[in-house]
Amino acid sequence: MRGLRAWFLRLVGLFNKERRDRELAQEIESHLQMHIEDNLRTGMGTEEARREALIKLGGIEQTKESYRDRRGLPLLEHL
Repeated sequence: MRGLRAWFLRLVGLFNKERRDRELAQEIESHLQMHIEDNLRTGMGTEEARREALIKLGGIEQTKESYRDRRGLPLLEHL
C-alpha cells in the first residue's frame, strides 16, 4: 500500500510544477533566513552570516533538483 501511495504522489507531482517549485523555493528561503538570523545572533556580520548559512544548507540547487526527482516521474518528464 505504501508503494502505491508513493507512485500516486509521484504521478500527481507531474502537475502543478510551477506552484510546487515556488513552494519549495519559499521553504528553502525560510530555512536560509532562520540560519542567517541564528548566525547574526552569534555576532557574525551580515555577509558572513549569509555565507555560513548557505554553506550549512549545502547546495541549494542540488537540493531543489533532488526534490524534483523525488516528486515526479523523471523518465516521463524527459520524453
